[in-house]
Amino acid sequence: MGWNKGYEIFEQTVVQTYNTGKLDQEILSILMEPYRDTDIDSGGREGLLSADGLCVEEIVIKTFGGALPKKPALPGNYNDWTNKQYEENDAYMEKLSNKFYRITKKFGWC
Repeated sequence: MGWNKGYEIFEQTVVQTYNTGKLDQEILSILMEPYRDTDIDSGGREGLLSADGLCVEEIVIKTFGGALPKKPALPGNYNDWTNKQYEENDAYMEKLSNKFYRITKKFGWC
């Protein structure tokens, strides 16, 4: 399985399980385990959102008890964003990625 496909499957599984209301740390850890010590990469991400609008990284952080960074208020169409809004989004994504990778590092994700 290529690394892009692995992330796509992980994303789909986590979002679907989260939407059932039954995702907890134990189940999420089980879902993450098959990817231990692999070079899973978000290049395969589909951009799926949960029923309450969270992406897979936000779901992982929330499930492991982390506080989500404050999401900037942005227009729906990124083509309408100003340079400042792009910068705010980039800063948010950087904070989100750092929190996500602090968690996934425990599973040996590169």
